[in-house]
Amino acid sequence: MNTKKNLFWFLIIAAIIIGGYYYLTVSKKTEKKEETVKQEEISKRDLVAKDLASKYQAVSAGEEELTYTLQAQERFVTGKPTLFTGAYVDDIFNRDGKIFVRFSSAWFSKNNYMLELECSREIVDKILGQKGANDFLDFDGEYIVVANIEEVTKPAFALDGSALSEDEVEIDIEPSELFIAKGICVDVSYISNDREL
Repeated sequence: MNTKKNLFWFLIIAAIIIGGYYYLTVSKKTEKKEETVKQEEISKRDLVAKDLASKYQAVSAGEEELTYTLQAQERFVTGKPTLFTGAYVDDIFNRDGKIFVRFSSAWFSKNNYMLELECSREIVDKILGQKGANDFLDFDGEYIVVANIEEVTKPAFALDGSALSEDEVEIDIEPSELFIAKGICVDVSYISNDREL
């Protein structure tokens, strides 16, 4: 009877050890694969940003939160090109015979900004040639933008609406948190989120 008890406990301990070893081995391999993929994505984005900053002697728009227009003006209007990461194309349009591209900041960005930049035909063609450039709310990638910012403004108010019913909408007037930066686009680079590259 004592041997059956010992054998029973031996099998339980062996099962726990083997299960624990298997769990740790599989979870470490999965973590390493995820870490490698994240590192490759971060490295690609950081490498492109670093190359563009070096090529144009650009100043980074930074990640610190800006509250006042003065802070945004001091950060973006530098007399040198400014580098913005994580931007999406909202619109491309003509005004007074010039082509403009409107970029918006990513949703997860600490600062809510819109860039309205005069762009050369070459840059516009580069944007239009990207995968998903014609898709509204394309989240397959983002742009790194280098621009000479000439002015920064912030609207006094923002309108926010929500549907109450099919025929009724409630509109709230709130202080704006959006910075609008205008200038000239120097260069853009598209960073795809696709892992099949």
